[in-house]
Amino acid sequence: MIKTLKNIRKLYNAKLLFVTNDNNLHNTIQNEFDEYFKELTLVSSSKEAVEKIDENSFDMIIIDTDVEAKNFEEACSEITTAAPSLPKIIISDSDKNDDIVTAINNSAYTFITKPLKSIDIKLAVIMCLNQTKRGDKIEFQHGIYFDEYRDQFFRPGGILIDFTRLEKGFMKLLISKKGEIIDYDTIKNVVWKGKNMSIYTMRNIVNKIRQKTYYEIIKNHSNKGYIIDEIQK
Repeated sequence: MIKTLKNIRKLYNAKLLFVTNDNNLHNTIQNEFDEYFKELTLVSSSKEAVEKIDENSFDMIIIDTDVEAKNFEEACSEITTAAPSLPKIIISDSDKNDDIVTAINNSAYTFITKPLKSIDIKLAVIMCLNQTKRGDKIEFQHGIYFDEYRDQFFRPGGILIDFTRLEKGFMKLLISKKGEIIDYDTIKNVVWKGKNMSIYTMRNIVNKIRQKTYYEIIKNHSNKGYIIDEIQK
């Protein structure tokens, strides 16, 4: 049970993607909502949204039924395909049954009708972040990130990286000691719990992690140990 406000996932470090072709709403978002978020990206079409999802890691996406050059159902489908686990909020200037069904079929958290009030969207985002167990993220290159709250590693778009127990333990150890070279004995004691392990086994784990992410995420210091790649700010 959450007992204090400090445990609630808030907005100050949230990255939000907003898709709308409504010029009035676009201006409202820039004037009233931008200060709430660490990063607020505005696009007008599903094509642009998919491009941004491929390039960045977002915590949530808000989709207007008014999108450029696409009907709402097609736009939602494209975005969901690009980021199947990315939490979504839908906004609309009507409550048409077809749009509500589309929102449900694409696992939207909620459906909000215009005109939007600043407090309404703020509270909806806070509730969605917490219900989806969104956590503070440790970000690396190429959109790879570690969600501390969910204790999982992800690719852009919220796609889970299927690490084994040893691979995940290896990464978490290096993250906990970021900026430090971790020697082989420490890795053996923490990750392998002191069990028998050869240097070749350790190298194999490192190679598998690199294959699932990118090569430079773990750097080797000859005869000393390993260090995690620089964490993105």
